[in-house]
Amino acid sequence: MFRKLFYLQWKSFFRAAGVASNLAQKILIGFVWACFAFILSELAVPVFDGIQVNFGLDPLPTVSGFLIYAFVLWVVIRYFIQKMPMVHVLPLLALPFSKKSIVHFGLTKSVISFFNIINLFFFIPFGLKLLKEDYSLWGVISWWVSIGCVILATNFLNVLLNSQDKLLLIAAVVLVGLYGLQYYEIFDITAFSEPVFMAPYHQPLWALVTIALMLFSYRWSFKHFLKELYMDSDQMRPKKEVQRATELKWLDGFGRTTFFLKNDIRLIVRNKRARMAVWIGFAFLFYGLIFMMDMYDTPLVKVFVGIFVTGGFLFNFGQFVPSWDSGYYPLMMTQNVPYKEYLKSKWWLVVVGTLVSLPLASFYIFFSWESYFAIIAGGIYNIGVNAHMVLLSGAYTRTPIDLNSMQRAFGDKKSFNVKTLLLSIPKILLPMFIFYIGVLVHSKLMGFVLIGIVGILGFALRNLVFGWIEKVYQEEKYDTIAAYKQKNT
Repeated sequence: MFRKLFYLQWKSFFRAAGVASNLAQKILIGFVWACFAFILSELAVPVFDGIQVNFGLDPLPTVSGFLIYAFVLWVVIRYFIQKMPMVHVLPLLALPFSKKSIVHFGLTKSVISFFNIINLFFFIPFGLKLLKEDYSLWGVISWWVSIGCVILATNFLNVLLNSQDKLLLIAAVVLVGLYGLQYYEIFDITAFSEPVFMAPYHQPLWALVTIALMLFSYRWSFKHFLKELYMDSDQMRPKKEVQRATELKWLDGFGRTTFFLKNDIRLIVRNKRARMAVWIGFAFLFYGLIFMMDMYDTPLVKVFVGIFVTGGFLFNFGQFVPSWDSGYYPLMMTQNVPYKEYLKSKWWLVVVGTLVSLPLASFYIFFSWESYFAIIAGGIYNIGVNAHMVLLSGAYTRTPIDLNSMQRAFGDKKSFNVKTLLLSIPKILLPMFIFYIGVLVHSKLMGFVLIGIVGILGFALRNLVFGWIEKVYQEEKYDTIAAYKQKNT
């Protein structure tokens, strides 16, 4: 049965529209993943030696203690980045396939994920280094098994809780809170997590507990999706909601852009997925706290933090223009829609979001004035340069967003994907390069000033840049329409 389902998925991929571009994208993604795997495999031995030589600690208990942070972080990262296994459920329900087989196949596909496999490239070399240092063979094997089972458990937990935003926020708050308590030496969670993750090493039978945890999470996910796997279930059809009319008369002063601004604000107010972009932007204000330790106290890291702290909403909302309108984009393109005014409305939203983040991030002054200078410089650069770059990259992303459904059985295609991640790299590396030039010319302050000057120039040339972006959108218009018309049901 699995072979037939795999064969149908294989045919679906090669018969889909744009198979050549999809194949090229997967090859590129595979190359990027291979680079990550190589980096992690090369880190295993230095981490072991660094803990043992620089800190004078036993590497195995130390790494085991910090695994609690790794597992919570994996749950959060999986939520935003890992796609759910794509199984086109509705056609299969009309064929002679048992529902149990469909659910088992979908969950099995989720196991073959980068986020599961990439961990092997760190923990296996690290375990081999342990064996070379005369650690117990059976202890290391059971330690491997327990870690692998917990990783798979987080995978099935992510599949099950794919759209539970409140649980995600709770996990993120717990992660940041525990780290803050440990950093300020108030409460050290690793003192409790270390014996838990070391138990399978000292007594291999404890690995059976993690195996049971993994099987329980699989069974829980299986029962959940099996119960929802009906053609008329809530997960298989879009939800209809009654919305209130919102006039927003205070926006009438923006001229022709007013119509699009009102639509965008109504989108954020009414839609859960769009509101999530706002909450993520707010959460990014505290992103820099992770890098406030002495080991990260470098100017280049502060530039990196400045871009992200002020650009949370910019990246999470602006990156997916015009994907937010993918549901009615083909219809909108049949009208006399001025592209420039349409793009301006999105630009104003991300600019205002960046401006709001600057005073909200003023608490970084308590760490150092240099940190806040980096945030100000990053905010100006985001307004003048990255606000345009996210609109430009949106012309090529073409990831449709289903605003009517936050979850779909084995078919929730997250708007975040690797392509958008690759397009984000120039937005981050370019200001760091500009800062480096300023440091070479004069000083760190000159580097921050130079980043701000580039942002101001970008803002001054916005009309010229808008004209160029408008041409790109017009050239990509029909490819975008074709991408949004593809159905994943």
